[in-house]
Amino acid sequence: MNILMVGPDSHEKGGIATVIANFQQHYSSEKHQLFFLSSWSNKNKYQTEWRAVRSIRQIIRAKQIDIVHFHVAQKGSFFRKALLSKLVPKRCRVIFHMHASQFDLFYKKARQPLQALIRSTFNRIDHVVVLGENWATFYQTLTDTKVSIIQNAVQVPKSPLYDEKAQTIVTFGRIGKRKGSYDLLQVAARIEPFFPKVKFVLYGDGDVEKVNNQIRTMGLRNVNLGGWVSKEEQAEILKGTLLHFLPSYHEGLPMAILETMAAGVPNLTTDVGDISELIENDVNGIMTSPGDVEMMTDEISSFIRNDDNRRSKYSQNAFRTIESEFSIATYMVRWEAVYESL
Repeated sequence: MNILMVGPDSHEKGGIATVIANFQQHYSSEKHQLFFLSSWSNKNKYQTEWRAVRSIRQIIRAKQIDIVHFHVAQKGSFFRKALLSKLVPKRCRVIFHMHASQFDLFYKKARQPLQALIRSTFNRIDHVVVLGENWATFYQTLTDTKVSIIQNAVQVPKSPLYDEKAQTIVTFGRIGKRKGSYDLLQVAARIEPFFPKVKFVLYGDGDVEKVNNQIRTMGLRNVNLGGWVSKEEQAEILKGTLLHFLPSYHEGLPMAILETMAAGVPNLTTDVGDISELIENDVNGIMTSPGDVEMMTDEISSFIRNDDNRRSKYSQNAFRTIESEFSIATYMVRWEAVYESL
């Protein structure tokens, strides 16, 4: 079978682009061939969107496409894919691969006509793939279309990169309220008097200027913004990372957590989305409730002190979790099965 994958350009920032890049680099099959169509890019947004609308039927016809695999988030991403999916010939099967971190809120806040459009879009496609049990339960309330779970995955290095003596706590990804960036600043302010050598660095884009202003307003000397980094730069950063700290309020299954765990770097994160299917508290990482700055501060303090040898335990268990359950090889086998089912 021939499969057309539609989503943001793989060179763009963000988790969906990373997932598509993983397909480009690692998918190999004797039965199926993948083709790719970019439906969004940051630099040429409207041109890319219009090109996708104009060319999708032509590509399907020229490449004899059997399945169209859409990568979908909320808001504009959903509407773009809803439109493009209507252009797919009826002989093709359609998959919506849902990456949205706030689709439940997006749907809840939508007016009734828009909710009806969302439900009808899901009802006319052939398969919905989500990142975990919680999201599967939600989408099953919207549609009778089959919903399957395939959790995100990453390439696993041969051995962990972790340095237990590191003094830097990092965050990778979007910077802003949804990701808990302002809570991170509150935690950093409480940590600084007791552990002045420990630094917090936020790598990513988003509310960079607002967060930078807040850092100055609070007079924080232990927090820096590192900008958006490439995968190669990220690998070097991880070699000097003590902890990945992601105090999010809404998530799917973040690639940043998978990538850091694969390097053996422990995580402190929140029990939102399907993160609990990845992080087991006090086994391979730390879980708190979103917004619980006091608990986050206590947990980070304990981790810095290395109470009960937590660093080594979490690091080894994090690496093993990704190696056994979230590797790229396992991921591609699961997708092969979904394609076969259609």
